[in-house]
Amino acid sequence: LNDADCGYGTVKILEQVGFGLEAGDRVGLLGPNGAGKSTLVKTLVGELPVLDGERVAHPDLRIGYFAQHTVESLTEGQSPMWHLKELAPEAGEQNLRNFLGQWYFVGDRAFESVDGFSGGERARLALALIAYQQPNVLLLDEPTNHLDIHHQLELLALVARLPITSVIALHDLNLAAMFCTQL
Repeated sequence: LNDADCGYGTVKILEQVGFGLEAGDRVGLLGPNGAGKSTLVKTLVGELPVLDGERVAHPDLRIGYFAQHTVESLTEGQSPMWHLKELAPEAGEQNLRNFLGQWYFVGDRAFESVDGFSGGERARLALALIAYQQPNVLLLDEPTNHLDIHHQLELLALVARLPITSVIALHDLNLAAMFCTQL
């Protein structure tokens, strides 16, 4: 973003934003509710157009976006395997099982309905589905909301092990400092 005003319609939330990413960056966006974290992430994604200034994206940019409502997009009654097959219908079952195993959906767990999954397990599955699509930039808008500390740590550790540039909007300085290279 170059000198970008960000917001909704005519309402500016952020003004004159300069924000750039380099390969390998892991940036934590910190601030209280209403500070503009989600607005900034949505503008980086391209979901919100800049009100003024510019958003410049590399032609090879592939964004993976974990919005606050991403977990709600999982289909009730369906399994992790079903969700992954929706993304990759031609992929072999063993390859999909191997991938799900890397995200702790091993054995029969890959075929269980998400209905019984905890919030942390749902968030992990949603992140796995994004990662399967091999984005080169991952933007996460408060992915740890509504998770207990164990699942917050687990989810952020999974993000940190991905060889990907990422931006994570969070409320917790300690969590951000553990997993981000810039705040």
